[in-house]
Amino acid sequence: MLIGADAPATGYFIAALIATTGIAFASGVQFMVIGLWRRGEGIYLSYAALCLCIAGLALGNVLLFRAGDLAQATAALRWMIAAAIASFVPMVVFIRAYTGAGTRWRALVGMSLLVAVLLWANQTAPNTLFFSQLEAGQPVVLPWGEQLYSVIGAGSAWGIAFHVASYAVFLWALGRAWAQYHGGDALRAVLLGGCLLAQFVALLWGDIVVDLLRHRAPYLDAFAFLPFVLLMSLSLAARMHQRTVQLEHARRQLEVEEHTRRAAEQSLRHLAYHDGLTDLPNRASALKRLAEWHGDALAYGGCGALLLIDLDNFKTINDGLGHHVGDRLLQAMAGRLRAATPPDAMLARLGGDEFVLMLGLRERTPPEMLVRAERVAQDMIAVVSEPVTEERHVLGVGASVGVAVYPDGEADVADLLRRADIALYRAKAAGRNTVRVFLPPMQQEADRRLSLERGLRAALEQDCMGTQFALHFQPQISVDGELLGAEALLRWRHPQLGEVAPEKFIPLAEETGLIHALGAWVVDEACAHLRAWDRDGVPCGRTLAVNVSAWQLAHPHYATRLVAQVREAGVAPERLTLELTESALLQDFDGAQATLRQLAGAGFKLALDDFGVGYSSLSYLQRLPLDVIKIDRAFVGELHADSGNPLAGFIIDVAHRLGMVAVAEGVESAFQRLALEQMDCDGLQGYLISRPLDDAGFRRWVVGHVAASDA
Repeated sequence: MLIGADAPATGYFIAALIATTGIAFASGVQFMVIGLWRRGEGIYLSYAALCLCIAGLALGNVLLFRAGDLAQATAALRWMIAAAIASFVPMVVFIRAYTGAGTRWRALVGMSLLVAVLLWANQTAPNTLFFSQLEAGQPVVLPWGEQLYSVIGAGSAWGIAFHVASYAVFLWALGRAWAQYHGGDALRAVLLGGCLLAQFVALLWGDIVVDLLRHRAPYLDAFAFLPFVLLMSLSLAARMHQRTVQLEHARRQLEVEEHTRRAAEQSLRHLAYHDGLTDLPNRASALKRLAEWHGDALAYGGCGALLLIDLDNFKTINDGLGHHVGDRLLQAMAGRLRAATPPDAMLARLGGDEFVLMLGLRERTPPEMLVRAERVAQDMIAVVSEPVTEERHVLGVGASVGVAVYPDGEADVADLLRRADIALYRAKAAGRNTVRVFLPPMQQEADRRLSLERGLRAALEQDCMGTQFALHFQPQISVDGELLGAEALLRWRHPQLGEVAPEKFIPLAEETGLIHALGAWVVDEACAHLRAWDRDGVPCGRTLAVNVSAWQLAHPHYATRLVAQVREAGVAPERLTLELTESALLQDFDGAQATLRQLAGAGFKLALDDFGVGYSSLSYLQRLPLDVIKIDRAFVGELHADSGNPLAGFIIDVAHRLGMVAVAEGVESAFQRLALEQMDCDGLQGYLISRPLDDAGFRRWVVGHVAASDA
């Protein structure tokens, strides 16, 4: 029994032992979990087993020092010795794993057999493995008054063998720490060596001071393991941290590689489905999304809309100012369109200056979708129409929009795109900068256009030009009434469709490339009429004007062929005036300039038609060998009694300053004629003078005009 009834049941020493037990047990459980989580890694499992043995040893100390009699003390002592014996195997396994020596299974099996024998001897011996005789001793009184139960007895041979084995294991462990130190792992070796030395000193304290010298003091074996537990936990935690850092580094490398791979895939996917200039989805991406939405509309209901957006006058700017300006203009327009795109829509670039906007399936009926599509289209036109400043040029472009609502009986996405393209063509034909929605009659118009193309091609290929085509002539007079000449205007009477307006078939001829053959026929006919008028004494004026298409002027051999054709026809080039549009000049200004100089050198007169409605750069005028500037009918139409429009007068003044003749088109009233006369306009052309006439009508008009002038 503890001496002193008033002595505390538990003092500081016992509390420290209990704390040591808890620390060792917690550490053992922790590393047991870690070892199992790491698939049975030996160093963690052996260290966990060693900690649990230390916890058992510390618990045995608590039971011994608090024993009430010799029987309790013997049981506690037997428990302590069993925990110490059991620690041999995990101690050896842990030391070999910690120092990187590996596991020798034969030695481990032999040690396990020795441990089993020692445990058996400890369990069967009357007075435990350590003592042959055992009795209660005087309580150990610590300096602060705490009393601990103690035993005394005679040592046994088994006890001596155990102590020898213990010292051998500790010396071997110190040798492994020394080898580890020399192997370069100094920090971990020092930690291991310090812990082993602390335990070794504790063994010497118990064996020499307490047992041999009979000093009344408690054993410190359990406390000696405390720094071992703490330091080894720190060491293994550092190792785990190092492995964690390595794993984290490997994880980050894998993440970087994965990110690089994904970035490369995304970049390739982006390049495959996006336009390189504007970064908008490209044609392939747009068609893919449109097919998905179109399928959803057919399967689940709802309506969508397809808007084709084409920039007006872009080609003129692109060719006149250069592709670098055109590219930046496209980027600016793409940015504006993207900003105005509704959240549920997709904007893409089909190519060139053409964009497509697809509206989703929010509306349920075609009328609702049509209203929304037209509103969005007007918004797009508004943002595109705002001027853009590029390289000190203020550029103004517009947009034409074709709209097709789906589903509306279209066969597939290609058919839907074709419908939107038909609507866009109608918007262009309606004066541009406007919106047109596809309607069934437009398909009929498209079919008619196809019929015109086939008819035009057939007329040229089957040599039927003389029976279907004819030239009409509109006189041009001076303000004094003198006949200056006439403009030859081409007319086509289709066998099935009847009269076809030039604005219908001329663009078609340009698009199909038939304009070259058609233009050559016009020149042949003009020369034939000039020869006939000269033969018959018809005073037709000084020149006959024929229109020249931009496609004709762009041909590299146009000037050479035209000169040869006219001279072969027996007509002097000076008798013909070639009327050009501004677009014909801006497509390739340098090439056009060279061609015009060649034509002027051959004697042809050159006129700039529709001046003022295009780009109208004055610097171009003074660089070109032009003879005539024709004032567009839009400016002439503004001349009426209640307005003083100075633009027509300005154009006339520019022409005179550049040494050119100014001819006004579209003169339809006496007031317009008087106003132009006051502005010193050189020539007049329009319905007030005469409508376009066939050959017979022109001859009669000339005779009548000459008679009226003589009278």
